[in-house]
Amino acid sequence: MSKLGVGFVGSDVHVGAYVEAFLAHPDVRLVGAFDSEADSAMEVAAQGSMGLWTTQLEELLENPQIDVIMVCSPDHLHASHSIAALRAGKHVLCEKPMTTTLQDCKDMVKAVDETGLTFMASQFMRFRPKHQAIKKLYNEGVLGRAFFVEGSYIHDMNSIYARNTWRSAPENPQNILIGGGCHPLDLLRWAVGSEIEEVHAYSNGYAARDFVLEDCYIFSCRFKGGCLGKVLVTTGCRGHGMGEGFLSIYGTEATVWRDRLYPAAGESTEIHYDDDEPIKIAVSHFVDCVMTGKQPLIDVRDGAKTVAALVAGVNSAESGVPVTVFNEF
Repeated sequence: MSKLGVGFVGSDVHVGAYVEAFLAHPDVRLVGAFDSEADSAMEVAAQGSMGLWTTQLEELLENPQIDVIMVCSPDHLHASHSIAALRAGKHVLCEKPMTTTLQDCKDMVKAVDETGLTFMASQFMRFRPKHQAIKKLYNEGVLGRAFFVEGSYIHDMNSIYARNTWRSAPENPQNILIGGGCHPLDLLRWAVGSEIEEVHAYSNGYAARDFVLEDCYIFSCRFKGGCLGKVLVTTGCRGHGMGEGFLSIYGTEATVWRDRLYPAAGESTEIHYDDDEPIKIAVSHFVDCVMTGKQPLIDVRDGAKTVAALVAGVNSAESGVPVTVFNEF
């Protein structure tokens, strides 16, 4: 097979890392970039030495040299951009979160099913070697049966909210439980290999003073099989990256907490792994799936189930009652 042509849609925060990852792959060539803002489209194209930049999405999608679309647009546009790319005959790697609504999830599943093209939701933290090492411990039975899992997404985004970006724009602000909480929640789902049946969440919104939505969520859930989970999300924190980390597993035989293994008896040990850039690994996996026809680690249904649980959490925080999660994709 000849090299895959790649086009970029959007210029959100991780686009630079994706450009670098695709540039480093020997089986792809970078073709062009789209953004609604000309300066952003030119900047992405220049970073990847691409000959095409455009403010017209159709121009990019109609280009016969492009086989793959990397979607890096604002969260609420992921679904429309991904579906348009699929309908244009392009494989899609979509930045996390896959989308922001349950209906968008259903529409994306339908588009993938009808086109038969490769789609992956880039929940790239699954590819971080540290998390792969923790998952391996669980799969091998070292931790026993998980009875509680937790993760957090804790940031100080006050300076970002004070600027005029899409994240704080009143018409389509980023819901941080979905946009940031997707990292730890997706890891929890993947680590224990079980679906979330019910969630109960609370929220408040006065720490991030320039943000129009709630900026703090505490999200509790029950997995099929009985395991319980918790995710803490805040973007109004004075500090950055505190908490227990993205992934902790409490098992009947051992615990993983803050990247250390705590066995039932004996001293705790550090979990060893060879670190690497997770976006680079995610891109390599996706390209391999496109070229071989293999199923991606995070296909459209897997991505949809993470979003569905988070949407249920937003609904629970608004209603004050537990919400059943829709998993029938």
